[in-house]
Amino acid sequence: MAFLFFVFAQAAVTRSGGQSAADASALAAARESRDHLYEMFRDAVLDGEDLADVLEGVDFRTDAACADAAPRLAGQNNARVISCAPDRARIGYTVEVETLDTVGESFIPGTESRTATATATAVVAARCEARSADEERIELDCDDRNWAFDPREDGGLPEARDLFQVYLDD
Repeated sequence: MAFLFFVFAQAAVTRSGGQSAADASALAAARESRDHLYEMFRDAVLDGEDLADVLEGVDFRTDAACADAAPRLAGQNNARVISCAPDRARIGYTVEVETLDTVGESFIPGTESRTATATATAVVAARCEARSADEERIELDCDDRNWAFDPREDGGLPEARDLFQVYLDD
């Protein structure tokens, strides 16, 4: 009976590692998109463009999210990305990974080559709405702070984490 529990524990550890890799990969992809949205926000501020689309996550996708960020974090967690897809309905990414580690050898035949797969979705959510914006002053209503700044001046701009929240979603 102890050997059976050991095999289940090995499988649980492998599965847990896979879920950690999936979570990290999805969060990395979403953070990459958040950073992309922030660059779009800064460009819109400097060019005097409408901020609403940026804050709502329009054009949130970047090539680097699934091509670079998700696989890099999967690799750091000893896994590989099987699929990475943007989720337009939630402004995020769903990532599926497979562990590079196996369950390992045990008295149950075939476990030595079994890997685990896991899926996670990370979402980028706006924390702010543009209250007013013109070439002299921009005002944002945010979850935890309101921002007012002159777009022509350096400094005083909110950071990416002030504008967008990144979190794991079910």
